[in-house]
Amino acid sequence: QQPSSHQPYGQQPSSDQPYGQAPVGYGQGSPYGTPGGYGGGYGQPAENPGKTLGIVGLICAIIWPISIVGLIISIIAMVKSRKAGMGNGFALAGIIIGAIGVITGIIAIVGLIALIPFSQEVVEFCQTAGPGVQEFQGQEIDCSQLVP
Repeated sequence: QQPSSHQPYGQQPSSDQPYGQAPVGYGQGSPYGTPGGYGGGYGQPAENPGKTLGIVGLICAIIWPISIVGLIISIIAMVKSRKAGMGNGFALAGIIIGAIGVITGIIAIVGLIALIPFSQEVVEFCQTAGPGVQEFQGQEIDCSQLVP
């Protein structure tokens, strides 16, 4: 007969165990989420150590200029939760949204840097062409706003 991890009410552990020791498997797990049945109180699941950090990371990831901060915080929250053997949906969402935010930020910065030479050409063109609507590289440009 294999020892059971749950003893029926009122039944003592088997006599082949030394006095004071629980049978093998006894108290090694709890259906309430706490290892050994201790730490979370009776019937209460253990608190996820990365949950709050995951929420903070998700909020930061949503705010575009600080997406990278949200991404980093969400990764830290996910690591903390994984070490505790728990999942963390907030941290996962923060990682995904933060990564998208960082990628779009990089694309936006590269796009702005690429526009700098073009905008300088337009300003120089408008200075020589004068105010009014002018045609530059096949596009109509209102030089009135660029030339005083």
